[in-house]
Amino acid sequence: MNRLLYLEGDMAKDPAVLFYTSDFISGTLTMSYEQKGKYIILLCLQHEQGYLTEDDMLNICKTYDEKIFKKFIKDQDGRYYNPRMKLESEKRKKYSESRSKNRKNISESYDEHMGNGNGDIN
Repeated sequence: MNRLLYLEGDMAKDPAVLFYTSDFISGTLTMSYEQKGKYIILLCLQHEQGYLTEDDMLNICKTYDEKIFKKFIKDQDGRYYNPRMKLESEKRKKYSESRSKNRKNISESYDEHMGNGNGDIN
C-alpha cells in the first residue's frame, strides 16, 4: 500500500499496531514454538480482519489447542478475539485519528493566515 495514499485516503486499514514483546514472551512461556507461531498468526489475522471465526482458528491451529484458544474470547456471535489485540488496535485507531485531525487543523490554520504565494496577504 502506498503510504501517501494511506495518509491522505479515507483512513484505510491501519497497517500497524503496538506489539509489546516482553508481554508476548511472558504470556507464551509455556507454549511450544509451533504454538507461538500459530498464536502470532492469529493475532495478526485478528488485526487485519477484526474478529476471527472458529474456522479461522481451526485453519491455523489444525485442531483445538487449549493453550492458544484460551488466549481468545468467544463473543455471543461465536466470533473469537484476543482482548489485548482488540484494545491495542482501538488505541492505535484513536491515536491515528487524533493525529489526522491535528494535521488537518494545522493545515487549515496555516492556510488561513499565510499569503497567496505572490507576496500578497489573503
